[in-house]
Amino acid sequence: MAPPRQFRRPMTTSSTTSRSQRTARQWRMLLAHDATASTCDGLVSALGEAFEDLEIVDASSVDDARATLARSRFDACLICLDLPPAPSGGVRLAQTALRDARNNEPRTPVVLVTRSLRWLPANATELRTLPWVTPDAEPGELAKAVADAYAMSQAVPAPPASDVVLKSTVPGPGTPRRQRRSVPG
Repeated sequence: MAPPRQFRRPMTTSSTTSRSQRTARQWRMLLAHDATASTCDGLVSALGEAFEDLEIVDASSVDDARATLARSRFDACLICLDLPPAPSGGVRLAQTALRDARNNEPRTPVVLVTRSLRWLPANATELRTLPWVTPDAEPGELAKAVADAYAMSQAVPAPPASDVVLKSTVPGPGTPRRQRRSVPG
């Protein structure tokens, strides 16, 4: 995969072109956050700078975000832990997004938006492996987090509803993440 600043658009094969030709299409990202707070306002402009041809779908509640994820595909999902009721609303949504892969497709890449992972409950171990950015992240940080989330979603199948979890060996934003699957027991 190209470094985050070198890919600007997702690519899909068009039905009108040969298999070897690809056409560019628009990025679609879901931003789930508390619309009544200004916490994530800066993300919208930073995302616009990081990705060309970007469509941002705004979800201001857990229910709205779940319904939107169920009926549409997204290139990435940014979930702010300020989503009401904070932080459990954002945590529950992120856990749902990781579990719900439709038709055996790779899961939607998830990036958490938070100032600190300390807001994650101790039992949300699968979320600690996700890339995360602060609400005032720069475009390059957002591009890297989305690229990392995409790589994770392609490399690791969505966990079943059982107790299988992912454990990170390197915590923190912007650091390489090595993963291993483990089954508690």
